[in-house]
Amino acid sequence: MRIRPLKKLLVLGLVSFMLTVPALAGSVKAEAASWGETLLYGAIAYVYINGQLNNLNDHDQAGVLKQTEHQTGVYEDKQMNEYVGNVAHRLMTNGLIKNHYAVYITPDKDFNAFCTLGRVIAVNKGAVESLNEDELAAVLGHEMGHGEHRDPVEGTKQILGLNMVVDLYLQNNPNLTSEALGVAANNYVANEVITMKEEWNADNAGFDNAVAAGYNPGGGAAAMVKLRSLVGELWHEGLSRVLSPNNHPRTSDRIHNFAKRLTDYSNGHVTVKNDTTVQIDGRDVVTPDKAYGRLAAERAYLVAGNLARVYHENALGAAYVGDDGAVYIGKQLIMTPAGNDPDSQDLAGRINAITGQ
Repeated sequence: MRIRPLKKLLVLGLVSFMLTVPALAGSVKAEAASWGETLLYGAIAYVYINGQLNNLNDHDQAGVLKQTEHQTGVYEDKQMNEYVGNVAHRLMTNGLIKNHYAVYITPDKDFNAFCTLGRVIAVNKGAVESLNEDELAAVLGHEMGHGEHRDPVEGTKQILGLNMVVDLYLQNNPNLTSEALGVAANNYVANEVITMKEEWNADNAGFDNAVAAGYNPGGGAAAMVKLRSLVGELWHEGLSRVLSPNNHPRTSDRIHNFAKRLTDYSNGHVTVKNDTTVQIDGRDVVTPDKAYGRLAAERAYLVAGNLARVYHENALGAAYVGDDGAVYIGKQLIMTPAGNDPDSQDLAGRINAITGQ
């Protein structure tokens, strides 16, 4: 049903009013019944769209998945899909995640992942190939953090145009609304309508989710080291900051935040100095070399994460060299030396000298 242009104009103005300056509503005097009626009409339009978004997010995962897969393409590799699926399953059964996530791989070679409406998570083939399992768990845990916080719902609201809000309400067609909101959700992903606060919260959730699932506490920092090596700081300065506002924290700041979480997890015992040297109680343990397809800094955070778990679980004991040549404390793997790393016996001896074991 078509609406007269004047009435539609009024609704547009009032929806804008409701979305952008709701605090002013209480200050307007009700001088005419028609004003109050029209204000209510605009509010109903907004409530309708809000309800449809929540319904799409909570009850139409299959539909959103189909639409998102159509947009991005799907990487059909059985082994890789089983691998990613297993990581996602561990995260979803960690006791922290309350919802189910549909996770799939896109054929894109860039390092990226995203969570959209319906708790659908897409991770690029390039990201899966760049990360080890602990790092991937932190990335997927980050995206699940967005989903648990309902960030895609709020982000899609921001990108909806007023004309779309009103038109969808006036047409009163749930199927059309769901399809249109799905498109808007994908535009939300493409335009990265994400706040800095949401990103910090998702990073912290990623740490908690991965660690609760039994993954290395250094995985988040290591993943960000890899990201920085591929795309830099993802930060704009000067005029470029005005033209393209920063919605993600500086990559190095994210690394340092993950490093702080790691240190806190170790009860303050384990740190990484200058992204290179693993320390126990401020004393140098090892500066890992680049090896096993991992950057030196990646390995530093992963070794630190192994030590952090020992301290977190109050399982400190004597370090020793296992039959496989790796260094352990109890059953916890600490490091498998390679390249220019210290000899395993030397590393175990250094750890024991610092810890007094």
